Amino acid sequence: MIYVEFIERDRFMPIEIFRRLGDQSSWTAAEDQLVGSFGRTMRLGPIPGYLAFWRCKGMARMDEWEAHFRTPEAQRDIAEQATHRAIHLQHAGCYDELAGETAVDRGMLFCIEYFAAPSRTSDEEVLRHYRARAARQPAARLSFLLRRIGRLGPDPGALAVWSLADYVALEAFERAREDDDPLRPAAVGVYRWFGREIL
Repeated sequence: MIYVEFIERDRFMPIEIFRRLGDQSSWTAAEDQLVGSFGRTMRLGPIPGYLAFWRCKGMARMDEWEAHFRTPEAQRDIAEQATHRAIHLQHAGCYDELAGETAVDRGMLFCIEYFAAPSRTSDEEVLRHYRARAARQPAARLSFLLRRIGRLGPDPGALAVWSLADYVALEAFERAREDDDPLRPAAVGVYRWFGREIL
């Protein structure tokens, strides 16, 4: 499962503090892996402008997280408290990982598509559709394909993360978009790895 945090920066928080604590390095649980940390760049895309992807073992991990945050140790964790004061966690979602890389290239430009996948469309059909798109666009690599578990996440409910070398590759990718695509995105954003984004 991928737990996605949708984060916005409080404009009263200096960017230096936000970037220092927003990487969430204070969370060091071995059971969780931060596999994506994206910041909207050049103001291209929807708000909130930041997303963090946490790979975890499934919904059982949510019970463990809640239990942890209720412990006295967690209440006294200064680093965790500082992180939550520096970043504005607007909402979160729980997603099935239909496709995902172990580690993305942090130097890439990322295009995140927000799309709806009707319940009548199987995971296999969604994956097959996106793999076919990837085959037609060799300059774009499908890094993640996520589908919301039930209604546990914001609309439209699914995310595709593409890795591209630069804006020239992004332009070609965007111009190849098909209007009759049944899984076409409702919104698209352009991102850099957290801390490398241009505000």
